[in-house]
Amino acid sequence: MAKPDLNRCEVKIDGSWIAVSLIEAVGQHGTAEKRCLVCHGRVAVAGSYAAVVKRTLTHRRVHDGCPLIPKAYCGTPSPHPEAVK
Repeated sequence: MAKPDLNRCEVKIDGSWIAVSLIEAVGQHGTAEKRCLVCHGRVAVAGSYAAVVKRTLTHRRVHDGCPLIPKAYCGTPSPHPEAVK
């Protein structure tokens, strides 16, 4: 299995989900709905707004089936129980 990308998420634009970088998700699509690339759960992009930008992906509700949540991950990937369609 390929290592999940912690620097990307999907944003909903004109009814379609498009994968973008976290910086683009906040800068160009700040009000768009966002979801995890792996489990399709709702996410938020957190981080500093200072000159040195460090963005992180945060699931709105943690579940044990997403490898992007190392503290909770059970070892078997599964869709989020509240996956965004």
